[in-house]
Amino acid sequence: MWILAKTKCRQEHRAEKNLNNQGFKCFLPTMSIKKFINSIWVEKKEIMFSGYLFINISNLSHKIHKINNTYGISRLLVDRVTGVPFVINNSIIKKVSEGAADVCEPSRIENGDNVVITKGKLSTLSGIFLEKCSKYRAKLLVNFLNSEQELVVDLSDIQKIYLN
Repeated sequence: MWILAKTKCRQEHRAEKNLNNQGFKCFLPTMSIKKFINSIWVEKKEIMFSGYLFINISNLSHKIHKINNTYGISRLLVDRVTGVPFVINNSIIKKVSEGAADVCEPSRIENGDNVVITKGKLSTLSGIFLEKCSKYRAKLLVNFLNSEQELVVDLSDIQKIYLN
């Protein structure tokens, strides 16, 4: 059985460390993404749900009221009427942990997805994913010099663009 806590701004790791020291089991899902920083692509780990931390309370010997007084925690998310913490099923936590590993997998890119090239001289060039040429290569359709060109690149050098 899991509950959810709101953390203070950018203190998710601090809250996780302090709760682990108190004997709570915590889950802070992260994902690996590529970001364009200082004219180069850098692979970084980012927190999937910024500002929130999952806490396992299967062992009822823990005192839940200690969570609100932990450094890094803003408050425990509870129902206003009953005062009972919101409970999250183990199956949802399992899906979140599996999803965190799959977010930036090149195998998750499908035909027609918008992608950006993240390495080499073609860095920041965006296009449309056409197909996988082999286990490690992909064919893209890019708009280059006012004409559409097919381009073959390494699968590890592209990242899907998520448009809202």
